[in-house]
Amino acid sequence: MSIFKKYFSGWTFRSTSPSFDVGDEISVFVSETNGTDAGLAYVGDTQLFIDGAGPETVEKRVRLRVTEFDETESTGRGEFLEVVGESSYTG
Repeated sequence: MSIFKKYFSGWTFRSTSPSFDVGDEISVFVSETNGTDAGLAYVGDTQLFIDGAGPETVEKRVRLRVTEFDETESTGRGEFLEVVGESSYTG
């Protein structure tokens, strides 16, 4: 094995548009809300609309369950499960 192969062994590249499967549970930061009962999170260029994530969840880390996902549009929808953390930028 060459030193080049050995050095780069195990490296992978991340996509700016990750995809998710229905039923996946993930943690994301809620960046904005529609003012009532749905939040919006960005994972790279992927947009996730979060049902049940109201204004109190903005700038917080939440856990959600993916309920639908369109890989060609890089958009999806999820169900809010719980708040799991806060942003270090809030205060």
